[in-house]
Amino acid sequence: MDWHIINHRDYIDGPFETFQDALNEALVLGNDTRTAPRIGRKARDFYIYRPPYDRKEQWQAEYWICTKPAALGQGIAEVLFDPQSKAA
Repeated sequence: MDWHIINHRDYIDGPFETFQDALNEALVLGNDTRTAPRIGRKARDFYIYRPPYDRKEQWQAEYWICTKPAALGQGIAEVLFDPQSKAA
């Protein structure tokens, strides 16, 4: 199963073979050093990771860690998964 990291506007990274692989990458992207990262489950195969507050950025957007079918089931636009849209 392919896992992806997206947010409400952009495709971030993927595909990853496992949820744990995708989560590990999200933790790196979020510069997370917490022992218990904030992860919530929105639906089957769709998790929301909230990175820690970043003093430089003031905030960081949520990362959505999900499979493509789960994202489409939640109303996420399929265009986010289109490789052509990543180049824009």
